Amino acid sequence: MSSKGDALLALISGFIAGTITGLLLAPKSGRESRQWISEHTGEAKDWVESRGTRIIKESEQKIKNISQGVKDALPDLYEATSDIHFEDDELEDA
Repeated sequence: MSSKGDALLALISGFIAGTITGLLLAPKSGRESRQWISEHTGEAKDWVESRGTRIIKESEQKIKNISQGVKDALPDLYEATSDIHFEDDELEDA
């Protein structure tokens, strides 16, 4: 996993741990806490999905750029070997 992926996972884990700790120590009633959770769960889900989608798109673009760079760096093998000619006896010895 990339360092951005690790950072995102750590951020999400910290958010969840902080939320749970806050709810356990909060002076609100259980009903108020459950209502708050239900109101903010959708927001958190949307945030995680948008960040995940962005990270996936960025990763795909980086992979595409790297693979294109590798393709550009490799010479055309046909052109590179077109001037190589072996005699029949050289092929038999190999």
